[in-house]
Amino acid sequence: MEGFLFWFCGILMFLGGLMMVVQRSAVVSAVWLVFSFLCTAGIFALLSAPFLAVMQVLVYAGAIMVLFLYVIMMLHGPVLEDELIPSNKALWPLIAIPPAAVVILLVGWVKGEGLRTMPDSIAADFGTAEHVAQLLLGRYLLAFELISIVLLVAIIGALAIGQRERKLPWK
Repeated sequence: MEGFLFWFCGILMFLGGLMMVVQRSAVVSAVWLVFSFLCTAGIFALLSAPFLAVMQVLVYAGAIMVLFLYVIMMLHGPVLEDELIPSNKALWPLIAIPPAAVVILLVGWVKGEGLRTMPDSIAADFGTAEHVAQLLLGRYLLAFELISIVLLVAIIGALAIGQRERKLPWK
C-alpha cells in the first residue's frame, strides 16, 4: 500500500507542477504550486519523516506561497485577454483532482492502519528536528544562508519593480 501511495503522491505532484507551468494566471499557478508542495509533504510522511512533512506544509505551502502571492499582487501583472473571457472548457476534472487525492490518501491511510516506513535502510533519526538542524546549521550552513540572501534580494527587487513612482515633495 505504501508503494501505491508513494507513486500516487508523486504523480499528483508532477501533475500539479505541470498545471502550474501551463496556467496563464499567476495566482492560479501559485495555487497549483501549493498543491504540489502538499503532495511533497505526503511523500515525506510516507518516508516516516513527520518533521519534514510538517515543515514542508508550514514553510513552503504556507510562508513561501504567501510571499509569492504578495509579490504577485504587488507587481500588478498585466491581465491577459484569455483571463477575462470565460472559457467553455470542462473544468470539473481539474477541480475534482485535489479533493479526490485527499480522499484516496485518507482511504490508503485507514486501510494501511497508518503509515509504516517504506525502505528499511533509513537511519533512525532521519527527518527529525535534530537531524535537520544538524544538517542545516552544520554541513549546509553556507547554502542555507545564501538561499536566505537570494530570497531577500528577490523580495527587494520585486518591491522595487512593483513600486509606482511617488510624488516626492522635493521633486
